[in-house]
Amino acid sequence: MSEKIKTRYSDKDLEEFKLLIQEKIEKAKEQLDLIKSAYMNDGDNGTDDTSPTFKAFEEGSSVMSKESNS
Repeated sequence: MSEKIKTRYSDKDLEEFKLLIQEKIEKAKEQLDLIKSAYMNDGDNGTDDTSPTFKAFEEGSSVMSKESNS
């Protein structure tokens, strides 16, 4: 049977790995927040305030009669 020899990483290597992992976690969190905001559509740049409003039936019929009279 062959015995596996475990290699211990130096403290410098471990610190470098830690920094890399933390950077990847931060990027993943930013992407997650971006995806969540796109999915939930909670941005203020939507068309809610610019979409045309629907007129009531009475308003629409009065406009139609004005158009037919002119």
